[in-house]
Amino acid sequence: MTLFNILLAIHVLSVVWWIGGVATVTASLLPIFNRLPAGERIQWIKRFENRFAHQARVAVVLAGITGFWMYALLPGAITHAWWIGLMLLVWFLFVVMLFVAEPLRLPAKIGLIQKPRAFLLLHAALLTLALAAIFCGVIGARGGF
Repeated sequence: MTLFNILLAIHVLSVVWWIGGVATVTASLLPIFNRLPAGERIQWIKRFENRFAHQARVAVVLAGITGFWMYALLPGAITHAWWIGLMLLVWFLFVVMLFVAEPLRLPAKIGLIQKPRAFLLLHAALLTLALAAIFCGVIGARGGF
């Protein structure tokens, strides 16, 4: 087994854990939480966020390390592909959210967490972008673009 294959396996597992969690939150938990009274909804979001944020941070760091390492091992023609830029954009957005915005409690400070529909739409937009990056990354890695 080559180094690249090991990096790829770790990368894929990290992305599955991370984006799978985002999908669970967006498609299942937030719609349930949004039916609760405001105070109770915010408490449930904070409880869940505290548990999942640590897992997501580890997954995002692993995806970043393995992604950049694989990038360094790839030939130049592939590294200039637009779909790699899309994957990097998604990774960067989540790094900012997980390591800057959430620790500083910016969603609460700007009132986003108090707006259930806006909070859900933000999560849905990020999930859609992440799924597009996965879709394009898989096709692009197989020579489809």
